[in-house]
Amino acid sequence: MAGNRSVDERLKAGIDAARRGDRANAQKLLRQVVTSNPNNEVAWMWLASVAESLQERRACLERAVRINPNNTRAQEALRQLGATAPRAGSRPAAPRSAGGRRTNPVYLVVGGLAVLAVVAAVVLNGLLNDVPERPNEATLEVFNQLVATDTETPPPDPRTFTATPFFGVIVSEPTLVWTLPPTFTPTFTPQPPPTATLLPMSAFNLLYAAQSSSDAQPSLYRSGGDTSEARLIGPSSAGFSDVAYAPNGETMAFVRTVTYTGADNTEVTAPELFLAPVDAPDTARQLTRLGGTKLENPSWSPDSTRLVFVSNESGDENLWLVGIDGSAPRPLTTNIGVDKDPAWSPRGDVILYASDQGGLPGSGITQIFSITPEGLNVTQLTRSGNSSYSPAWSPDGSHVAFASDRNGDGDIFLMDPDGQRPLLLTLDGQTGEDRRPLFSPDGRYVVFLSNREGDTFQLYRVDLEGRTVERLSDVEQNLQSFTFRPLAAGLR
Repeated sequence: MAGNRSVDERLKAGIDAARRGDRANAQKLLRQVVTSNPNNEVAWMWLASVAESLQERRACLERAVRINPNNTRAQEALRQLGATAPRAGSRPAAPRSAGGRRTNPVYLVVGGLAVLAVVAAVVLNGLLNDVPERPNEATLEVFNQLVATDTETPPPDPRTFTATPFFGVIVSEPTLVWTLPPTFTPTFTPQPPPTATLLPMSAFNLLYAAQSSSDAQPSLYRSGGDTSEARLIGPSSAGFSDVAYAPNGETMAFVRTVTYTGADNTEVTAPELFLAPVDAPDTARQLTRLGGTKLENPSWSPDSTRLVFVSNESGDENLWLVGIDGSAPRPLTTNIGVDKDPAWSPRGDVILYASDQGGLPGSGITQIFSITPEGLNVTQLTRSGNSSYSPAWSPDGSHVAFASDRNGDGDIFLMDPDGQRPLLLTLDGQTGEDRRPLFSPDGRYVVFLSNREGDTFQLYRVDLEGRTVERLSDVEQNLQSFTFRPLAAGLR
């Protein structure tokens, strides 16, 4: 099947990279394989050979033993690691490579040779016979070609190998349980909506809030979609956070901390929701007076008449609704858990959000849910081992992007609106956090914030197949939030 060949190709490319000493690409490809198929024993063994630390190598070997209790070579390697592992809390220093990662040539060479021997023994002695999920025959053929007695890497077979592997990764839900048949690998190639002309990011209209280390609150900027030709439209002294363009393209919502007189004539200082014309932010009017310690993440209804947002006015974080006429805000959710990151669908019939109500309230582990604007039909969409959060709709409502730390740090994923066919778009080897995904106005990219290349969060984009991640911004401040003017409202 084409899907199986794709997994085999990634596995073969990952093993080739490991044998070349290209640790970064080997880790990336092998992690994609074990994310797609958590019971792939050989992939775990090769992943151990390129692990960043003894702790990571031990975890990979332990996973291989759980898959196949008869893997005596992995057991022996674990015993040796246990005898030589550093004390808890300590970690041996290693020189940094040119790319900034820590590497240890001794661990790489010894580990690589050891795992080569383990894999050769596993394959050639038939130890895979007892694994819960035996690789398909095409995979076994690839393994047998790669784990040879000579030191040369056999040339790839052009009939079964693609030089540039597909980097988007299908992941199962939940990620810790593989329930599909061993010969089945789902395929998912989302197609962006057609456009008459491929527009550059600079053609779109972007609002973003950015904060320097010397400012108490973020400033507001208007620019092209790649932060080009940015101009300040709201100073830090005014305070602009969680900015959101209305679908009509003329109005923006944002959060500002202000001091005002409350209903009981006492002075209140709290974050509140404001509305303003995009061209006149200094004329903003206050929309809420809830007085809680947290208010964030406004999201517009598609008709630009209402907003859903997060407030802890009632004691814990719930979703609230308010009309742009200032009518009394009302809670949409009232559970005892944490509800956050609402995203109103383009059709207006459902609101996605992140909540810990699916597990232990207060645990901090959130999953993505859906609810109607009337507060009905609450449905859990994700069930990952760690948190999933920050859902964002594509302009046509056909896909949902979201962030998740199920692989250790924040990565960006894509899924169907019903939570099916999750696709990993970004994988940075835990060098940074990817957060706050939004679709570009034409629906061709997912744009997100990341600190993968430095200490500040900048703007990046990734295509809908996860092939290429590109940096869009290079500003001195930390980008806190951003929003695109909808394409239907016009370009710059």
